[in-house]
Amino acid sequence: MEFTPIDKLNVDERIIKILKKKGIEKLNPVQTDAVNSGLLEGKRLLVTSPTGSGKTLIAELGIISHLLSKGGKAVYITPLKALTAEKYNELKDWEELGFKVGMTSGDYDSDDAWLENYDIIVSTYEKIDSLWRHNPSWLSEVDYFVLDEFHYLNDEERGPVVESVAIRAKRKNLLALSATISNYEKIANWLNAIPVTTNWRPVPLREGVIVEGKKSYQLIFPDETIEIKGNDPIIAYTLYVLEHGGQVLVFRNSRKMAESTAKKISSSMGLLSLPDKELLKVGEEIKNVEDAGSDEKEELYELVVRGVAFHHAGLSKGLREIIERAFRERKIKVIVATPTLAAGVNLPARAVIIGDFHRYNRKILGYQEEIPIMEYKQMAGRAGRPGFDKEGEAVIVVRNKKEAEKVFKKYILSPPEPIESRLGNESAFYSFLLGIISSEKKISEDDLEDYAMDTLLDKDVAEKYVKRGITWLRDNEFIAGDDELVLTKFGKRVADLYINPFTAKVFKDYLTKSDKSCNIAYLHLVAYTPDGPTVSVTRSELEELVDEAPCPLFVEEPEDEDEFYNYVSALKVAMIINDWIEEVDEDVILSRYGIGSGDLRSIIDTMDWLTYSGYNVAKVLDLKEHYESLYTLNLRVKDGVKEELLDLVKIQGVGRKRARILYNHGIKKPEDVVMNVEKVKSLLGQKIGEKIAKEAARIIAGNA
Repeated sequence: MEFTPIDKLNVDERIIKILKKKGIEKLNPVQTDAVNSGLLEGKRLLVTSPTGSGKTLIAELGIISHLLSKGGKAVYITPLKALTAEKYNELKDWEELGFKVGMTSGDYDSDDAWLENYDIIVSTYEKIDSLWRHNPSWLSEVDYFVLDEFHYLNDEERGPVVESVAIRAKRKNLLALSATISNYEKIANWLNAIPVTTNWRPVPLREGVIVEGKKSYQLIFPDETIEIKGNDPIIAYTLYVLEHGGQVLVFRNSRKMAESTAKKISSSMGLLSLPDKELLKVGEEIKNVEDAGSDEKEELYELVVRGVAFHHAGLSKGLREIIERAFRERKIKVIVATPTLAAGVNLPARAVIIGDFHRYNRKILGYQEEIPIMEYKQMAGRAGRPGFDKEGEAVIVVRNKKEAEKVFKKYILSPPEPIESRLGNESAFYSFLLGIISSEKKISEDDLEDYAMDTLLDKDVAEKYVKRGITWLRDNEFIAGDDELVLTKFGKRVADLYINPFTAKVFKDYLTKSDKSCNIAYLHLVAYTPDGPTVSVTRSELEELVDEAPCPLFVEEPEDEDEFYNYVSALKVAMIINDWIEEVDEDVILSRYGIGSGDLRSIIDTMDWLTYSGYNVAKVLDLKEHYESLYTLNLRVKDGVKEELLDLVKIQGVGRKRARILYNHGIKKPEDVVMNVEKVKSLLGQKIGEKIAKEAARIIAGNA
């Protein structure tokens, strides 16, 4: 294993200076291999190595050496918004060299023309895919793409977009970074890249199982077995690690399990010495978070003061950020999380406990399936904190010795599943075709077929899909033309909105044959599309929700059991959003529907995008009654207000609560704010009142 002192690198002196400022004196073996394979000379590489092995620095060196020698622009692409913010902060260090770093994600109906002034752009796969459809002139200047977390190619949800982006990026120059890929040679060949692969980790990883013995639990690693006393394997091993000065990440297969396990662990923390004063401060921060429900805050406060927290997508962004920061600062000792944490955030711990290697399949009720090996590797990869631990430990909880053998063979001793194309379904493939036609403006069937043949799909399958796809897009009026395919006005609007063509078809089919209806009907239609958010529905809700609908819905009740579940799930989403726009208190919404503040925010964001999209589809189809209803609905969804508050929430700093206070005191529009500044200050406080008065004046001036 070779470590290269950075002074020996054949690079601009200024690069060495910035690396030293970052505290880097030498490149590790993964980084050395990348440099030796031509990273600094602009060679196309696929780098695969374990989590935490320093792949970001490889990307930084690749980008900077490319920009210094060739000019142009570089884009760093990640699968998650949280990662985008993380990478943006790391890349900002290079602004010293005169390169401007920008970041963009979300708002898919935009060409982000402002990015023409930036040299390094950090974004998500979805945002870049949507930008290609809008064709901003600056995007043609990008000739270096970093495709981070490239194993997401195998993800059912995000894989199609990662592949779509890779197909276009590989026509320029690229650097793909990934966790270990078992079929890396095939993937490197597909990308026309040199494979650089290594299993080196900065902190060695020990993998094992924990199983019940005669009077205790046995921690079995390949080289030794350790006896641990206790009544519960997760609590026993957690306390063992904490007593030895480490931190622990526990993964459970559901939110309920994560929360109940965190409570069990916290009740066993009394014997440990904890930084009580610091934990009380963290607890106070939790109590003061604005974007979370009262019950969540209370529950987490009780855990955090004992050094424990749970973490899942149901929590608000504010809560998750406090928990992550306090864990990084080593104040919180244990986080019990769902597997989403393993993929999203750089949060290493001495030990990782995988509490379940099964999970429920959402599509087949009652069916449990084994988790993929890649998911296990992602979780286990969080074990070991560079600079703190000599080694990391990842253990899987098993029931008996027989299961231990099976787990060792499948998860610990096997490589992850090979990466395959996820474009092999109509919904993903037709969306891919629409995106290509949009970015090319016009294209022949042969050239479109060339793009299809450039996917990872089997060539016969790709050929079949492209022929069927062109016919379907033509029949449904997304595209026109014979010699050259072009988007219709409808097709272009759908491509720009970045919605699935099947979602647009749902809008078109139902709105063109229906009269105006109530808000719940529109919200249900929007949520019932393939892009709609899903929520779980209890047995009692399956029976009750349909009876509660206040008006006839656009979509008829389906007879198929699975479709009926989706139908009711969409109705539950519609009810949640209807409560939101009727200004029902957030705590009431959370308890009424059994969701978390993070769920509510995610549902609002998706429904904001989809009501906006529905309005635009109705407008391009000239369905006046429908687009007027959807337009008003979209404005209300964004801020969660009744129609009477729409003028007030235009003022920056005025949300649903402040707007309601002002309105109830006779201040109903920006002009009223400016005319009654002292009254506004008395209602909202001196500082906030002044700020809002300035913003209101700015809006009035802009409208003049």
